Formats: sequence, C-alpha cells, structure tokens
Amino acid sequence: MKSLEARRALASFTDFRLSAFRRNNNTDTTASPFSFSFRLQSNSSTTSKRKKLYDMEVYISRSRSPYFNLSYEDYLFKKFPACTSYSASSTQLSKKVLFLYTNYRSVIIGRNQNPWRETNVQSLRRHKVPLIRRKSGGGTVFHDEGNVNYSVMMPGNSFDRDEHALLLCTALNPVFKQRGEETVLSVNERHDIVDQNARKVSGSAYKLQRGKAYHHGTMLLNSRLEMLSKLLHHSVDSGIEVVEGPGVQSVRSPVSNIGISNELFVNTAIDAFKREYTTGSDNVFKVRYVDEDSITKEEEQEINKSIDELQSWEWTFGSTPKFVHRFLVGDSTPAVSFTVKEGTILDLESNVQEFTEHKDSIIGTPYRGADVASRIDSERWKQRLIGAI
Repeated sequence: MKSLEARRALASFTDFRLSAFRRNNNTDTTASPFSFSFRLQSNSSTTSKRKKLYDMEVYISRSRSPYFNLSYEDYLFKKFPACTSYSASSTQLSKKVLFLYTNYRSVIIGRNQNPWRETNVQSLRRHKVPLIRRKSGGGTVFHDEGNVNYSVMMPGNSFDRDEHALLLCTALNPVFKQRGEETVLSVNERHDIVDQNARKVSGSAYKLQRGKAYHHGTMLLNSRLEMLSKLLHHSVDSGIEVVEGPGVQSVRSPVSNIGISNELFVNTAIDAFKREYTTGSDNVFKVRYVDEDSITKEEEQEINKSIDELQSWEWTFGSTPKFVHRFLVGDSTPAVSFTVKEGTILDLESNVQEFTEHKDSIIGTPYRGADVASRIDSERWKQRLIGAI
C-alpha cells in the first residue's frame, strides 16, 4: 500500500487520459454492459501484478427515492460477505461493490446525530424536505438531483479511509484539465474531497461491521447550495435555542460544486474502479441497474422493511442520544429546558408558569411539537414548540 503522502501526490497527477464509452444502449433492468479502454501517459511503476484485484460488482440506481436508495445500500452491505480478505496468492478474489445513486431533495443525518441540533426542523417542514437518519456514522448532508452519492463496500481488513476518495480525485482531475478548467481535487486531513480553494465537494461516512466495511460520500456536482444553507443552519445559532448532548456534531465547511454532469461523474467513477481493481483483460464490464420495479422478491421484502424503519419517527427522531433542549427568552435567559431520551421527555426545568403547572403531564410525552404543545395553554408557546420541535 502506498504511503498517504504518495497517494495524495498521485491524486493531483493529471498527465494521463481516460476514455470510456458505452458499448450499447441496452436498458435491461438486470444488467447493461460497458466497455472501457485506457491510455496512460505516465511513468508509474504500478502494474497489474502489483495492484490488488477484486471481484467487482457495480450497481446504479434509477430510483430518486432516498428511502429506497439508502435501504438498497444497507441491503447490499448486509449481503456482502464478512471476514473476507485480500491475498495476492489466492485464486479466490476478494469482493468489492460500488453503488451509485442520486436522491431527490432530502437531508440525511448520521446514525449518532441530533436532528434538532444539525438541521432547521421548521425549514425542513416548510419546504417539505424529508429528514432521514442513515445507518452509518458521519455528519449531516444535503442531497438533491445535482449530486451523486457513491458507496464502496470491501473486506474489513482492506479498509482505508482515503483510498477511494483519492481514486476519485485521480480520475476527475484529468477531466477538468481536458475541459480547460482550473479545478484540482485533493483529500484533506478530515478525509473530505476538497477543491483548490479548500472548499468541500464531498464528505465521507463509514461503517465497519464484522469483517466488512463501506465508505460512502456525496459528490456535489450542480447542487442547490442555497437550499443546503437554509435546511442545515439551525436557529440554535441565533441565541434563541441551545441543544446540548453527546451526539456527533457536523463540522461546517465552505462547500462548492464541481460543475460536471451526473452522467460524466458516474462514467468516470466506473472507469476508475475498473482500471484500479481489475486486470482489464475483460473488455465488457457489466453494471446492474436497480429501482423499485426491477428488484427481486427477496430484495423487495428486505428493502421494504428497511424503508418502513427509515420513514418512522421512532428511528429518525427517537433514536437520538440523550440531550437537553433549552428555549431562551430576552437576554438569553433559559425559559424552559427539556431533557429527552429515546424520543421521550424525561424531565423539564422552567421559570415559566405555562410549563411548571403542567410539568407532570409533560414528562413522559413524546418529543414532538404537537404532542408537547397539547400539554400547555399558551398559544404563543404552542406555536413556538410546534415550529422548533
């Protein structure tokens, strides 16, 4: 394995060309073949004998549903063989899966995050944007049809936080150069893909479980970044609310689009994975297209179960680690503080009569705006709670 410094240098190397073309226009829902040719113009010492070879499977989703795509990703990971490893002398290749998908507008939070801290819940409702808690860790991301999500599954002992991000940088930088653009991508110390101005174009999240792992990211291509700001910048920043608790907090960074089409990114990514992880001796590279209408009965049963979970309030909000939500008034004096665990109010502290006189009925209430508001009489506080919770 190359050192991190060497792989970072390779990611910025642009003196080679890629060509990828579709062999036919087959739209069969099971598989569509691609053919790739490669021309390298470098003195790299990497050869097919030295690189790690994998049994590659590539899936592209035609669905735009974040519930379907996140559930299918989870399904692929569950079916991925555990405790596999790469061995240069083995005749049995290890497996690697690449899954590519685009979602309609949605906000996705990490497994251990707090939605009341990470998002503007009121804005999400106003714009009718679904909030979904994924099964992996990491921070909160905004999805729309201007970005492509990639997920790479691999044996646990070959997991590397930077490997696939660096591979995408190495593949995309020549594309920008050929188009006469100044964009140069690299991987920073937080394992994010950034442009030459240190603006993030793709974050990363990971999951490691019983001998297998996956890395996924969201590549910003032509996304509506103004919506990202509206949906993710919560009112806690304005000094009227405070959320305290142990959940993982997103690290805010300036972001940017890289300005290429979804199709070009998908083709470039597939091209790069074929070149890096296969011998290249087989000129036909098959990709399976999936959506709600093309999956098997077995897949449908598992995926529908996962979709039901992702759509439930119990998973999205009720899975939040224990936290305290404080509402402030005037000179930032706490008016009421709710202690919440597993989506239920455990305790409250308040100097406002509307809450103190109904404390016993509020404790034990699900932490939903309408449910909490139904326990008090003040219309002003009812509207505030409904908007913020």
